[in-house]
Amino acid sequence: MKRHTYQKAERFILSREFFGMKLGLENITEFLDSIGTPQTQFTTIHISGTNGKGSTAAMLASVLNKAGYKTGLFTSPHLVSFRERVRVNNELIPKRAVISFIDRHRATLVKKNFRFLSW
Repeated sequence: MKRHTYQKAERFILSREFFGMKLGLENITEFLDSIGTPQTQFTTIHISGTNGKGSTAAMLASVLNKAGYKTGLFTSPHLVSFRERVRVNNELIPKRAVISFIDRHRATLVKKNFRFLSW
């Protein structure tokens, strides 16, 4: 297994983004199925709408965290560091977690040409 540096892992992730709207969930569903449907292992709250999603999600994660729940938060885009997009208990995702994810799943992402939607 190739070990990426954080910079290379981040560059790879950002190179997989495309901008605009892509309707449907086929791409992400196929990827999640290929890695064992990890999203089914925890309860989620999906916040949608036009404005205020990031603020609402951050407030909700903070309230749940203070109530004793372990929280994960994904927002996009980031301002300075890609790691701002993923937080666990209000802490930025560790660089080693980003590296580990890409080390494990890069081949699948490349083989299937999976892309990530960025707004």
